[in-house]
Amino acid sequence: MKKRLYLLNTLAAALLFSGCMGYQLGGSSLEGIDSVTMGPVINSSGEPAIELQVTHALRERIHFDGRMKLINESKNADAIIDITLTEYSLKPIAFSSEQSATPDLYRLRITAEAELRSVATGEVLSTSHTYGEQTVDFQDDLTSAKRDALPLAADKLSRFILDDLIEAWQ
Repeated sequence: MKKRLYLLNTLAAALLFSGCMGYQLGGSSLEGIDSVTMGPVINSSGEPAIELQVTHALRERIHFDGRMKLINESKNADAIIDITLTEYSLKPIAFSSEQSATPDLYRLRITAEAELRSVATGEVLSTSHTYGEQTVDFQDDLTSAKRDALPLAADKLSRFILDDLIEAWQ
């Protein structure tokens, strides 16, 4: 009886685990792309110095994602990510009352175009045209509010860019 119960449990475990075959934690890795480098982020938006926040956010996102290794020199990388920031906007979206001329809430949006190119062939593997945005509460001054919201919008933009470049390619 014990032997039969042991065989039944072993068979049940084998059937249960066979359903998990091929499953992996995290995203799938790119075929032939194990390392990536970043080209300089080009800022065509007219808003000064936002490329620094986007560069930092994308580097952090690549490290966090873990599917590719970030390399500093392009000659040692399999692919390169090129980004152009095309638009920066800060638009009022909420007022406390109809009589108030000063907005209480703004939407900060950064729009970008990105390419993932093979270093070996120069072929464009995938592209992205996306944006990252963050709502901005008007504080004492708008400059402080923008400074606080910019890293959050850059983080969202970098997440969307990386997802577009990697997921679209697979």
